[in-house]
Amino acid sequence: MRRLVLALGGAVVAAAAAAILGTGAGSADPDANNLYNVVGEPYAKAVALLRAQGVRASFGGSMGSDFAQAQCIVSRQKATGARMTLWLDCSEEAQPEAPAATSVANTPGDATAGGRPTPGAPGVVTVIATPVG
Repeated sequence: MRRLVLALGGAVVAAAAAAILGTGAGSADPDANNLYNVVGEPYAKAVALLRAQGVRASFGGSMGSDFAQAQCIVSRQKATGARMTLWLDCSEEAQPEAPAATSVANTPGDATAGGRPTPGAPGVVTVIATPVG
């Protein structure tokens, strides 16, 4: 009888610990895994992402005027029913830094360096025409 009580007590403690530890990590950052989170994306891309997921996007306002609306960065968003309102930051400071220009003379077969991709290289798809009929 004593063993049964100890086993049940241990099971209750283990279940409580699992429940406490399991909920802590999930509530740490509520927007980390949000499928509809488009903060930091350019407005045109954010609207396309939301539209692909069936969510209507609407313009909520902007700050700054250094760029066209499509290039402005989404700074905030708010869900209202089936609609997502997006606020934009069109200032120079909000834009991501441009990547450094690559030299054309990097590697002759490197597609990112401006040259033609090497057939059979990793990440290169080779298309072979097949006659029909």
